[in-house]
Amino acid sequence: LLCERCIYMKSRSRDPIIRRHALPLIAAALSSPLHSRAVVAAGYNPGENPAELSAALGGLKPGTGRPLNALIKLRAETGVERVDTSSSPLFKPGAVLDTVRTADGGTAEVAFAFPAAWTLAGGPNLDVRDVRQSDSAFLLVGALPAGQAFESLPDNFFLDLLFDPAGKYGQYGQVEDRKVLSCTLTALTLPNGRKQQYRRMALKFAPLSYNANTVERRALLSATAVGGSVFVMVSGSLATRYKAVKEDLLEVQESFRAIASSSGRSATSAS
Repeated sequence: LLCERCIYMKSRSRDPIIRRHALPLIAAALSSPLHSRAVVAAGYNPGENPAELSAALGGLKPGTGRPLNALIKLRAETGVERVDTSSSPLFKPGAVLDTVRTADGGTAEVAFAFPAAWTLAGGPNLDVRDVRQSDSAFLLVGALPAGQAFESLPDNFFLDLLFDPAGKYGQYGQVEDRKVLSCTLTALTLPNGRKQQYRRMALKFAPLSYNANTVERRALLSATAVGGSVFVMVSGSLATRYKAVKEDLLEVQESFRAIASSSGRSATSAS
């Protein structure tokens, strides 16, 4: 799987002891059959070259009106605050491994796998996508409400985060047509033997597009709490493609992990 030296060399500024403790869970997260084991060249980030940007814009040229809306959509607010924005979060094709700040001042190690054919978007977000088919996966981060346990958060907490007006699906207008199809809690074992709760959700919704038309979509969510923050991995597609890509979307969810990387703090929902 992943060697300790490889993870440590990704960023010498990070504590190698902390990353060694996180290794078993991160390695399990990245063992999904979705990603390949090819070596990533130094500086590799496919989301930052002109060809990928052009594909993401669907052939539009940057400017005003429709092209400008498309550009804005690429830069949706997600609440993600990466510790090291100078390096790519892409550990290898089809695998993201990064460190993100939490609400209590600590950090969390975040990992997930995705189809190797998808593109890592440039910019500050953790966002991967198939730009031609509109399949995507991205991370959202929101503050855990004071006095509330992660396990007792209502569905609307996650819906409000996903459909925030500054976010990917809410910036063209309120998403009124939305429905939670399923919601479950599951406990995963941390490297220290403790349990961390993850919430799994399935949704269908119809967000507004740039031209005020609605587009029916399906999405799967996996969420957990670390350091006073709620981390939500979203993977989704157009409703018409859902059956064809459901297994890929499920693999993204099952690979997702977010665990505390500071020895002085533990996962908010660990028990």
